[in-house]
Amino acid sequence: MKKKTALFLAILMTVAVLFSGCGEELGLANTKVKIKVSDGKAVVTELPNKTGITEITIPDEYENAPVTEIADFAGCNLENAEKINIGKNVEKIGVWAFENNQNLKEFSVDPENKYFCSVDGVLFTKDMKELLFYPVARGIEKTEIKKDGGKTEEVKRITYTVPEGVEKIRSKAFYKCDKLYSLTLPETLLTIEEKAFFKCSSLENINLPSKLGAMEKDAFSCCSSLKSVTVPASVTAIGDYAFYNCTSLLDIKMQCKKENVTLGQKWQPTDNGIEMKDVKIIWE
Repeated sequence: MKKKTALFLAILMTVAVLFSGCGEELGLANTKVKIKVSDGKAVVTELPNKTGITEITIPDEYENAPVTEIADFAGCNLENAEKINIGKNVEKIGVWAFENNQNLKEFSVDPENKYFCSVDGVLFTKDMKELLFYPVARGIEKTEIKKDGGKTEEVKRITYTVPEGVEKIRSKAFYKCDKLYSLTLPETLLTIEEKAFFKCSSLENINLPSKLGAMEKDAFSCCSSLKSVTVPASVTAIGDYAFYNCTSLLDIKMQCKKENVTLGQKWQPTDNGIEMKDVKIIWE
C-alpha cells in the first residue's frame, strides 16, 4: 500500500514539473507587466500582449520600489491594448516605448504624476510643451470619399489639432499613424524631432508654423500622400531624409533663405531614395 502511495505521489510531482514550464504555451504566463528593480527604482521592461488584455496599468510601486521608468520597446507592437494607464511615479519614458500599437486609443496618467499628463488620450509632458505619443487608433472616423468613375469608398480618417503651447513634437510621436489625414500644428511649435511623422501615409496637407526652427532626420519620411509643403522663414535646419519617399510631394515652397538653412543628405522628396524629376523646390 505504501509503495502504491509513493508511486502515486511521484506521478503527481512529475506532472506538476512538466506543466510548470508550459504556462506561456497555455496562455497563462506573461499576463502581467514585467518590471526590474535596480538601485531602489523599478523599470518597466515589457507590457503584456495577450488576447483579452485591452487595458494595461503600470503600477506606482513594485516590490516596495517606485516605478520610475518605462524602457524602450517595453510596449511596442501590442496587438490588443486599447488603453494604457501610467502611474504617479513614472518620470522617464523611452522614445521607443509605445510604438506601433495599432489598436491603442488612449493614454491615461495619474493626476499626481509630476512629469507627464494626458489630454484627450494623447500623452504630453506635464508642462504641455512636448507631445510624446499619439495613440494610433484615437479619433478614427469613417468617411465616404469619391473615387474615379464617380464611385464612393468608405475610409477611416483621423483629424487632430495639436494644442497651443506645445513646442516640440517628440521623436516617433505619430509613428505609423496611417489614418492621420489632417493635422494642425500650433504657432508655438519650434521642433519636429526624428521620425515624428514616419509613415503617416494618409496625411495630405500640413501647416508648418511660422516659428518652427528645425525638422530632424526622417521627420516626414514615407508620408506618401503629402502633396505640398511651405517651409517658413524661421527654419534653420532640415535633417537627412526629412521627406524620404514622399512620392506625392512635388511642390515645396522655401520661405527661408538658402544661406540660412542647413540641409541634410537627400532631405528633399524622393522615391525610395531616388530623385524625382517632377519635384519643384521654389526659394522665395
